[in-house]
Amino acid sequence: MVIPAFNEAATVGEVVGCAVASRVGPVWVVDDGSGDATADVARAAGAEVLSLAANVGKGGALASAARLLEQDVLVLLDADLLGLRPEHVRALLAPVMAGDAEMTRGVFRGGRFRTSAAQRLTPQLNGQRALSRLGLLAIPDLATSRYGVEVMIGAHAHRRGWRCQDVPLDGVTQVMKEEKRGALAGMRHRAGMYADILRALLRWPRGDTEDRR
Repeated sequence: MVIPAFNEAATVGEVVGCAVASRVGPVWVVDDGSGDATADVARAAGAEVLSLAANVGKGGALASAARLLEQDVLVLLDADLLGLRPEHVRALLAPVMAGDAEMTRGVFRGGRFRTSAAQRLTPQLNGQRALSRLGLLAIPDLATSRYGVEVMIGAHAHRRGWRCQDVPLDGVTQVMKEEKRGALAGMRHRAGMYADILRALLRWPRGDTEDRR
């Protein structure tokens, strides 16, 4: 299990605790050059921590973990989730382990209206997934994709013809960037995220999308 985290000391402990309680395997937090106590909180909650000296973005953090770990299948979780439960983690993993899908993608449902609505509009941006470690490493430009990583994962899944399943995550929501960093800093951070996503979208061949089955 891999949880990329940048300055997420306020929430990473709860996510790690849930991941540990799911008992589906080792829990690793990639501390992506944080300036707060993210690494210490993650360790205290039961995670192994890979600390990166400089911020490389979400895609780079995932690539760093995938190169280090040996598990065949990885569950990817965001560090700022609220309402996550162990059964959500197991539900993400089960179809891949059973051979029914090459990838699962979590979809928020029944949490806060704002995050659930965003999921309905842009479900391909959800960071809660399960897929093979080698499949993740095979994604072109993974290490440099930053916040465009989910777009790159989806495009690669489409090109490779992966069977993909959506998994409802009832009651799960996410801390908004403006809530974490304040209105102005949060908007700047969100603008940078959208720029990463746009760069990733421009790499897609026309018509690429994630195939839901």
